[in-house]
Amino acid sequence: MNNGWIGQRVRVTAMALLAWAGVFAETAILAQGQGGGASCNGGYRVTGRQASGQSYDPNQANRTVIQITLQAEGNNIRPGCTGVPVTITPQSGAAFSFANGGDQLGFVQINSNLVSEANVTRFALNGNSRRRLVRGEAVTIDLFELNAGQFPAAGEYRGTVLVQVGNALPQAVLLAITVRPAIRFLAEHGAMTRDLSFGEVSAGSVIRTAVFYQTNAAANITIVSQNRGRLVHTVQGPGSAIAYSLTYDGVAVNLASGAQINRPFRGLLARREEMVLEVAPGTNRFAGDYRDVLTLLYTAY
Repeated sequence: MNNGWIGQRVRVTAMALLAWAGVFAETAILAQGQGGGASCNGGYRVTGRQASGQSYDPNQANRTVIQITLQAEGNNIRPGCTGVPVTITPQSGAAFSFANGGDQLGFVQINSNLVSEANVTRFALNGNSRRRLVRGEAVTIDLFELNAGQFPAAGEYRGTVLVQVGNALPQAVLLAITVRPAIRFLAEHGAMTRDLSFGEVSAGSVIRTAVFYQTNAAANITIVSQNRGRLVHTVQGPGSAIAYSLTYDGVAVNLASGAQINRPFRGLLARREEMVLEVAPGTNRFAGDYRDVLTLLYTAY
């Protein structure tokens, strides 16, 4: 009786040990699977770099797409590693963003055919992309498209993403977009070319006109008079001319040698700058028409 009882207890204990051994074995397999599957030996590492979208010109309507190129480090990666998830997430832990101080770029995520998931906090590569990485190919993925028509301040906008393979340490990849200096003239306030008439100038005459524009950086204004500050008779030529003066936004301009006016960046709001052209009274002048061409060149920098 005693021997039978002892034998029964031993058998029960042995069954319990076998059950625990099964649990431990299953846990070990799951841990390997999270890192890349039982045949992946801990997964693999990738490197990433920005492939496109390094600059944005507010005055161009071209489509601006930000791409990333990923490639596995090393060779002979096991085929079983294709099952390891590969994700791209924002370093901040919140939504993706591209910022320059307090300014941000507007963009949308692209649902590329190389990802199975694309939203404001995560991209997940699909099976085809992962197979290509394991084979040693470079994989270039469309991530974001900058919103067309935006007019942000000039400068470099940055956002860092984390590329992670399975449970391996994530790799940081910096994405940077340089917004170029630009100027927009507001067409609703007049055409780019204007005909300004002094009318009858025997008693003198004054013209007031304004330029409306928007700039995302500092601006330089070059003012050049074709006839060096003189209205030239259209028939008599340079031998008969009428001098005139110009004040640009309160600054007297020497039209005999041209002028350079610098404007610091004051924000993205539209600017209105007034020009005042004046002819002094005079009587000893040939009758007829007098002309000059005044060119204003605006350059953002």
